[in-house]
Amino acid sequence: MLQQLGEYISACLQRADQCREAAAAETDDRVRGQFLALEQQWQHVAKSYEFIETLEQFLRASHALPPEVEILPKDFPPE
Repeated sequence: MLQQLGEYISACLQRADQCREAAAAETDDRVRGQFLALEQQWQHVAKSYEFIETLEQFLRASHALPPEVEILPKDFPPE
């Protein structure tokens, strides 16, 4: 999942860059503003994916078992 998130983040940032470049080339103020708004929205989506990525890493780390658990017996002793 983390690899996919990295790809999504990169794609969103690439879209944001495209919007910023389109805005810079635009002569119509209204259209330029729309491109800049889209740039901000793509950046927001990228930040959302970054947050999800951070949360996933935190959850994986917090649920990791200490190495001592591996040496414990796997079955309960017979009664």
